[in-house]
Amino acid sequence: MNVRWFIFFLTGLFPPILSAGTPTQLHCLGNGNYCAFGQGADIESIFGPGYSSPSYVRLTVNGGDSTVSSRMKGTAIWQHSIYRDGKIMAKFTDFIDSKTAVLARIIDCYAEFSVDINILEDEKITIAENFYANKKEKSSSLLIHKDRGLPIYGNYSHPYEQFQHIFTKGNATLVKKENYNYSFHIQPGKSEIFFIGGSTFEECEEYTNLVINSTTVSLFDRTKEHWLEYTKRRYDFEQLVPDHLPNKKEIIDQIDNVAIILKTQQAAQGGVIAGHAYHLGYVRDQYGVSRGFLAMGYFEEARKILNFYWDIWKDFGYIHNAQAIGIPGIFHQHENDEVEITGYLIIQAFDYLKKTKDTAFVKEIFPMLEWAWQVQKNNLKKGMLPFNGDETYVAGGILPRNALNDGSAEATFLFIESGSYLLSFIDENRLWDAAVIESNRAVMDSTRIAFHHNFLSDNQIMANNPSRVTIEEMPAFRHGFCAGSHGVLETRKDENGNYLCPKCIAEGLSLPRIERKIYFLPSLALTPEYFGSELISKKILEHNLSLIKENYMRKGQVSSREDSNITIGYEYGLFLYALTKNRDKLAGTILADMMAVIDETGAWVEYYHNGIPRGCNYRPWESAINIEAIILYSLNYETN
Repeated sequence: MNVRWFIFFLTGLFPPILSAGTPTQLHCLGNGNYCAFGQGADIESIFGPGYSSPSYVRLTVNGGDSTVSSRMKGTAIWQHSIYRDGKIMAKFTDFIDSKTAVLARIIDCYAEFSVDINILEDEKITIAENFYANKKEKSSSLLIHKDRGLPIYGNYSHPYEQFQHIFTKGNATLVKKENYNYSFHIQPGKSEIFFIGGSTFEECEEYTNLVINSTTVSLFDRTKEHWLEYTKRRYDFEQLVPDHLPNKKEIIDQIDNVAIILKTQQAAQGGVIAGHAYHLGYVRDQYGVSRGFLAMGYFEEARKILNFYWDIWKDFGYIHNAQAIGIPGIFHQHENDEVEITGYLIIQAFDYLKKTKDTAFVKEIFPMLEWAWQVQKNNLKKGMLPFNGDETYVAGGILPRNALNDGSAEATFLFIESGSYLLSFIDENRLWDAAVIESNRAVMDSTRIAFHHNFLSDNQIMANNPSRVTIEEMPAFRHGFCAGSHGVLETRKDENGNYLCPKCIAEGLSLPRIERKIYFLPSLALTPEYFGSELISKKILEHNLSLIKENYMRKGQVSSREDSNITIGYEYGLFLYALTKNRDKLAGTILADMMAVIDETGAWVEYYHNGIPRGCNYRPWESAINIEAIILYSLNYETN
């Protein structure tokens, strides 16, 4: 047992982060309406009310040289101890109130230190100093008004006004350093710092009055109770997981980690943000999150994700790659948004149905599922669907973006699997005429038959098939990444098949003809096991799984390609899932590898390069997929 896990067993808290300076990993505090990401004792970002909001305030603690951080078991309450020269400087307790847009930090100060407050310098930001200050009560404050227009993500602007109020009680003195930069000087004794949000001036003041007139202890108690009630609702893994499973306690603790990771990032509207950098609800990411919730017994949370889509679809009649949460009409559109994510959406509904038997709800959202099926059909060419532009292998640079209009094995697979679920449901509930059902079955069956010809070569699964369309047949215009790296926007195809935005065209950018080649990714063989599909024969799946195992044994790490040192964060989970299904003894080794790369906050991240975390921290999608695989392994340990 290593030192940090030993400390965990002694304290009953989660593994501490001990760092010289600021820890690199992030953790989340959120109640569905107000959200913050901490980086050790610093507040890296805070946003809301509303999860699809910009962050424009950062808090940095000065004076310490190391930080120990831990999460209270079963809750999203974090505790931090700040040290200077080996002596305790201060202790913090952080939580977001369960009912309001209030983040509270309770401070026990033993040696004077300061806290910097850095506010985005922008014409849309207005600051009122000490608007609520009360000298008698030793309080100080900064009221921050954000006008409409700051970006949520990329160039998607937040269309509403917003308020953030930073308010203190106790031994904290506000000092202005320069425009948009302030500092609180904290003296020994008790102090409290509050971040108070508001979608209106009135709401911000209402929450401020709550903080002034209530005890922080009362807010802490109701927040702790809220989280422990959430924790009690999940399956009792202490009873379900066999006692002789090695590292049982660590695994159950990791289930608690992921339960908090997912819930803190789920908005009140049901959508789950994709991490600290992505304040939108992504369809693909939320599919994995839904499965993670279902695997832990959180059926209500899984239903809320589907209801999030349903509310948007009723208003607009479509879903895109990602949607703003609580802001009608803001969509993050990628290339080919009618494929892949639409298959995930259908399958997600039937995953939920399988666990809950909630037929009435699936019937209610059926018009959305029907749409998701029809738009996939519209993109079929030669029995193949193209790639969605935010597909993981493409986004991670493992497949080139110029292959997006090729046939995609994964998108086509999802079309077949989603159609199988949907058409069976339609038939059982007599939602279409028999002739219409048969017509759609014929499309699905012909695509299934063609799949083997289109995507299998010498018993290997092709990631793509360039024969779906020629360069000339590719669409003349599309919304997506431009080849000149100007971002996601409207583009036009040039004669060589490159998609260029108006900036590229104005600059006279000329690129060589795109390369049309086939890519093999053995890890695609993990997908059918994950979905429980019988589309590809067991013999072929076993062959491809053997290639993945051989690659792992040569390199000593999970990776998407033999020539790549990148591991996509959820590949651990898909690999473990397939190995467990096949009762392969390598499963225990992969489990150990998965547990070894968990960061100090208990999360898996977007990518790993030679085992080092890269990309977005505290990721719901990777963490959910990986924990589902661990649960499957743990519950079936007798047969592994």
